[in-house]
Amino acid sequence: MIRVREARPTDAAGVIELFQKIYSETNFMLYEPGEWTPKPEDYARRLEEVWNAEAGVMFVCESDGDLIGVVFANRGMARRTRHSAYVVIGVIQQWVGRGAGRALLEALEAWARTKGVHRLELTVDAANQRAVALYEKCGFEREGLKRHSRRIEGAYYDELYMSKLIEV
Repeated sequence: MIRVREARPTDAAGVIELFQKIYSETNFMLYEPGEWTPKPEDYARRLEEVWNAEAGVMFVCESDGDLIGVVFANRGMARRTRHSAYVVIGVIQQWVGRGAGRALLEALEAWARTKGVHRLELTVDAANQRAVALYEKCGFEREGLKRHSRRIEGAYYDELYMSKLIEV
């Protein structure tokens, strides 16, 4: 059984640990293992600032009290881009393909509707066909290709731009 809820500043240490696990399991995320290591108290402050400013949101997915996935969205800062939010999502490998990603994206879309967010956008490694398929099932469409946008162990990888427009 999985449960999705909005993250709280008290989740900071657990979210950091979750991201570290995800980064160690896949090359599809931005950071390499050990590259992103914020202090829990600093990250808790950041979560609170984002929440207070309505600059974005973070949802976590749990199973039996353990964090298994996370999604966050950062809204555009300028008035002209405030209707848009950039999305990052990650799920630990053990839970990939078991509904956690879909549940996180559904929670994010529900939040977006209440906040007047009309556009959700993300990038995804072009080789990550499982993630691309999930995003397409959830209504995201391909917009373009970022050629050689990431370099991993000396090789270049492309990312797809994808977005979903929401009627608000």
